[in-house]
Amino acid sequence: MEKKELLEALAEHGKAIELKNQEIKDAVDTAKKESADEIKSLKDELSEMEKTRDVMQKQLDELDIEIQKVRKEPTQGVKTFASELKEQLTKESEALVGMKSGGKKAVKELQFEMKSFLESANASITTGSLLPTPQFEVGVHKAPDRMPYLMDIISTGIANSLTIYWTQRKTRTDNSGFVTEGTQTTVAGGSVTQTVLGYETDSATMQNILAFIKVSNNSIDDIDWLLSEIQTELLTLMALKLDAALLSGTVAVNGFDGILTSATAFSAGGDTLDDGITPNKFDALVYALNQVRVAHFNPDYVVLHPSDLRDLKLTRDDRGAYMLPPTMAIGNNVSVDGVRVIANTGMTQGTYLVGDFSKAKFWMRKGMDLKIWDQNEDDAENMLKTVTLYMRGTLVVKDNDTTAFVTDTFSDTITEITPVVQN
Repeated sequence: MEKKELLEALAEHGKAIELKNQEIKDAVDTAKKESADEIKSLKDELSEMEKTRDVMQKQLDELDIEIQKVRKEPTQGVKTFASELKEQLTKESEALVGMKSGGKKAVKELQFEMKSFLESANASITTGSLLPTPQFEVGVHKAPDRMPYLMDIISTGIANSLTIYWTQRKTRTDNSGFVTEGTQTTVAGGSVTQTVLGYETDSATMQNILAFIKVSNNSIDDIDWLLSEIQTELLTLMALKLDAALLSGTVAVNGFDGILTSATAFSAGGDTLDDGITPNKFDALVYALNQVRVAHFNPDYVVLHPSDLRDLKLTRDDRGAYMLPPTMAIGNNVSVDGVRVIANTGMTQGTYLVGDFSKAKFWMRKGMDLKIWDQNEDDAENMLKTVTLYMRGTLVVKDNDTTAFVTDTFSDTITEITPVVQN
């Protein structure tokens, strides 16, 4: 190629390069513009989304505030009896406060029942007993009830069925033995026979407990503590009723046997104290606790009438000195042979109950449910309300666990463990 031709070709190639650079530049400018437009579009969309989010958040906050108001301030349509009672009491309280701070005008708006003085020729007398204004001590005075305790020391469970079922071993015969290899012949003679195991299914049905009273509308309107008092009294009565059934109930009366009904009677089996020893109540309890242990249970409580526990503490020897065996501890937690003693007036004086109380289980289907009704029978006509308390449950002491409890009288037990004098 000639030089001239080469220069012309180079010049044209240079122009092509410049053209290509221009195209590249134009493409870059176009891309930048399109990219900027796209970015702006995305930003606009994001801004709209954020506005929508803010609106939704505001609506959510307002809804939450309304929900809180509903929770704290129930409407007239859903007022409970307790809340209505509280509202009326609050109004009366506010009226009294207003009288104190509002002067004569506020006093005129309140009406009090006052007893007046009557003038006579010789003296002034009153027509009633409310002058001066009476002062009431806080609370209600009433005779004390025995404290329920069995629910605190027995096992408990929540039932999700109308009936509790369980499988228990009914029979077991042990005919095993040491044999010569390859035979059923025992080392000492004879042969090993079949061991028999028998099982059965048993059940306990939930029982209903109910207590109810009637109160007048006027009494509820006029006495601020009545509702609380009703709750306290009904709950106490039901707890006492349940405690009595757990201790000494029967199927015929309560629908389940109580612990005393299921327990085993004491039996010394000829095992007495040594000759020359006169047994006392301490000895009787130790023997009864031993019977539980021999049955392979671990006794954890002794239940006595308070008077029998008193007699234990006041036991004296022949010289009149107080006698406290090394197996007994007194104080806040009285114990005999390492087993805690609980006093309860549900026990008959002169009797005892010892045992492993984890082997008695109360299954609860429904806890105590307190309700107030204003349309029962003719309550509406007579301006009355019916207050009910209801619960469901049953006690289970399985057949194989009846020997975990021993009960008897002190006199019979002492007679059984008294040594027989040989002539």
